[in-house]
Amino acid sequence: MMYCRVLQLRRLTDAVAVVRFERLGLAFEPGQYIRVSAAGSGEFRDCSIYSGISSDYLELLVRRVENGLVSPQLCDLSPGDPVVIDGPYGHFTLAGEIRSGPLLFVATGTGIAPFHCFVESYQDLDCQLFHGTGICAEAYESAVFGDCYTHCVSRGPGGHFHGRVTDYLRTQDISAETHAFLCGNCDMIYTAFDLLQARGLSDTQIHTEIYF
Repeated sequence: MMYCRVLQLRRLTDAVAVVRFERLGLAFEPGQYIRVSAAGSGEFRDCSIYSGISSDYLELLVRRVENGLVSPQLCDLSPGDPVVIDGPYGHFTLAGEIRSGPLLFVATGTGIAPFHCFVESYQDLDCQLFHGTGICAEAYESAVFGDCYTHCVSRGPGGHFHGRVTDYLRTQDISAETHAFLCGNCDMIYTAFDLLQARGLSDTQIHTEIYF
């Protein structure tokens, strides 16, 4: 574990913020996560790294969960405050030849974080990102994805598709060579996994990271 200082807090919505803090030379693979705690609290939360591998800082995309043990403290940090981090951990990465083939990223809410790290870290990925949120304001700096981003909005106007991200996935043709990466709530992941298997993707082509 190591102590880092907060450099910036960027609020994206009333409930979601990007917390930037010192990297201090931490090595990681895009798609991995770290455990983070407001210094002195003793409680940790697992968070996917949001910033790219070439950045000299680390960023996390954090949603405030009311009565949560960690997220309210992280969302209320100020520059100069200390945090404790541990890691990195995880295998939700674009290993080897996977990176050069067609990629499908499917996310709900702040599950978009590792995909933000992917596109900030690697140039010219052949990817599509389907992102499901409740309202249009929850696109979370999606401009970084360019034309590969499709926003599925289930509870309000706006976005590219009205409905759940799994409803949109049902309408799409998926190449048999695709590697799919699913990140977000477990209901989305279970449904998307079954849909992709039905389209001919094998278990080894479907990679998951569950945000409870």
